[in-house]
Amino acid sequence: MELLIDTWNVLHQQGVLPPELAGLEVGNLAVLLSKGRWSRDRIALICDGTPQRSDAIASSRNTEIIYTGGSKTADREIMDRVVASSSANRIVVVTNDREIIRFIRAKGSQHLGSVEFLEAVIDDHHRPNHKIIRKPSGLSPEKADAWKEEFGFDVSKIDDLHDEILDAEVPTIKETPQEKPQSKKNLKKSTSPKPELSIEYELPDDLIDKARKLADE
Repeated sequence: MELLIDTWNVLHQQGVLPPELAGLEVGNLAVLLSKGRWSRDRIALICDGTPQRSDAIASSRNTEIIYTGGSKTADREIMDRVVASSSANRIVVVTNDREIIRFIRAKGSQHLGSVEFLEAVIDDHHRPNHKIIRKPSGLSPEKADAWKEEFGFDVSKIDDLHDEILDAEVPTIKETPQEKPQSKKNLKKSTSPKPELSIEYELPDDLIDKARKLADE
């Protein structure tokens, strides 16, 4: 992988660097990169103008510091390098400049924001003895296609298999309706009605006789 860094854009980010790294210069950034996660990658710190101090142009084995002078901007230098590369997809451009981002993405290069880049540099600086795990770069698109053709690999079958696994792992749960417990009010209503009392009164015989006599008169 190759890193093309829009250096002034990175160093001018506000509120990112901790106090011990305040006032970070180009040479200091190059030293930090040589000890961090990108230490084995090709790195180009591209700067506008001309160097002001001799230590700013010191380059390591895989890190170069490039000043574009007065006839060319750092933005143009970055874009020209992407165009000239035969493997633009393996270039990561570090910047927040929208024009550069649109251009390099159209050419197939990758983008990393300046703030995210600085945060990674700070993290590596705070953990100098931490073992850095480098992610595998993976296969190029051409090698991946050749591999799939060689082994008859069909990506669509992965999706079908994934759906089958999901169907097998997630059982269908049928809910059975449960009878709601009757409330006290309903219990009172559902109780059987009390039987009605039928009361019969028997009249004395003398009263019956008097009634009959009155009726005859």
